[in-house]
Amino acid sequence: MAPVGIIGIGSYVPPKEMSNEDWAEIVDTSDEWISTKTGMKRRRIADPSVCTSDLAVEASKIALKNSGLTPSDIDLIILATSSPDVPMSSTAGIVQNKLGCTDCGAFDINAVCAGWVHALDVGSRFVGTVGYENVLVIGSEIYSRILNWEDRSTCVLFGDGAGAVILSEVPEGKGIIGSWLMSDGSGAGVIEIPAGGVRVPIPSENFEEGMQYFHMDGRAVWTFAIEAFPQAVLGVLEKCGKKIEEVDLIIPHQANINIVKASMENLGLPMSKTFTNLHKYGNTAGASVPIAMHEAMEEGKIAEGSLVVTVAFGGGLAWGANLIQF
Repeated sequence: MAPVGIIGIGSYVPPKEMSNEDWAEIVDTSDEWISTKTGMKRRRIADPSVCTSDLAVEASKIALKNSGLTPSDIDLIILATSSPDVPMSSTAGIVQNKLGCTDCGAFDINAVCAGWVHALDVGSRFVGTVGYENVLVIGSEIYSRILNWEDRSTCVLFGDGAGAVILSEVPEGKGIIGSWLMSDGSGAGVIEIPAGGVRVPIPSENFEEGMQYFHMDGRAVWTFAIEAFPQAVLGVLEKCGKKIEEVDLIIPHQANINIVKASMENLGLPMSKTFTNLHKYGNTAGASVPIAMHEAMEEGKIAEGSLVVTVAFGGGLAWGANLIQF
């Protein structure tokens, strides 16, 4: 099969901005605490009338423009999200209709914050097979709707946004070289929304108020992430026969600046080898990697010939990495 790579990229964040000072007026926190513990300063919050699919459409429009393609050229849409418009049907299908992709398949992937890294791998395997020339891979999230705004341990961490890429055949020596994906279902409870599924329906005798919101064991996430991040990077490099010295840039899930620093130190790499924008957007979950990649490209951090690793970790527990030659 011919090599598969990114021929167009786009991202979109809502215009409404929320600062650490704004959060300090809502919950018992401070700019100093949030900045020191996470590196976050601001995040974007979607208007109540806007859905996850709407953010995905805006990012996809930019990716289409950058690729020179039209919605009718798309053969498949894969959407990574853990904050879907509705539990059923797929948000990807809603995006297909809103975007005007009249003749293509669409489905969602939920690997929480590692979703887009997984979706990129899945999408790359379709391109070049019969009937799949151009695949749209999106990460889109509105976590502001699934958070408990009274839980200061989680509500200040997240923001809303979307990123999208279009995958197609690229010249020899370019594209997605390979991916490394992993899961540990024994840690599913570390990051979850406890109610709303078949285990604890809403309402039910087992339901308690607050279970419908995002829950996270922060200490367990830290322990997991600082091991998963370097493991995934080294895993994809070994799988693809590359050395870490060859990597030009690592684009990580934008969860916490201290996780990024600790993980880069574990890899023996300076922070100059990574790209972060979480100070502007907070943790945008499954959208964070493509948003960061788009900004890195716009700032000239990724150029022709760059060898880039995208790496993410999140609920499931799920983690993984992609190796991309630009």
